[in-house]
Amino acid sequence: MGQYNGSLTREQFMFREMRIVAGLYQSGATQEETLERVCAENLFQYPTEREIRGKCRTALKRLMYITIEPVFIDMLANGAPVEAKQVALLAMMCQSRLVADFMVSVIGNKYRLLDMTITRKDLNLFFADLCAKDEGVAGWSQATIRKIQSVLLNILHDNGYIENTRSEILCPVLISMEFEQALRNAGFQAYLPAFNVLD
Repeated sequence: MGQYNGSLTREQFMFREMRIVAGLYQSGATQEETLERVCAENLFQYPTEREIRGKCRTALKRLMYITIEPVFIDMLANGAPVEAKQVALLAMMCQSRLVADFMVSVIGNKYRLLDMTITRKDLNLFFADLCAKDEGVAGWSQATIRKIQSVLLNILHDNGYIENTRSEILCPVLISMEFEQALRNAGFQAYLPAFNVLD
């Protein structure tokens, strides 16, 4: 895993974009062809080409982490929305050490302890812990941390972990046997607790 970085403030979850890119990749398009087509046809429906290119590059970067298991690409491109979002979350966890740590150490631990709450205090404690062990994070402004906390809450909401971004009730998530097996096959067992799979 790489360093913690604050790029989450602008990158977001991008489910729709990930689904589009996965579909193009599955159809045989190279990364460059995918980028050019997304831009030429404005498949993301963004106002500027600069924004389209930036988001498409991020989506492709995430996608490359999960090409190890073709079933991930198929689930993301063609699967039911719930499962496709779970794959998009996995790709984001692979790309972002911060998201991975949060999902495993906070959310996974909540499931392990049968503690079905997620509060602002949990988020603050997570970042306090990161600040204590990482000089880079310790240098982030409070505004950056608040923005990243907001992104994390949106990720939880988009994936059915909470009913809305103000909710403090953690919902149990379920994954398919196929997705669980693909995670194991790809060597992503460490991420299983984030999906409420406790060995």
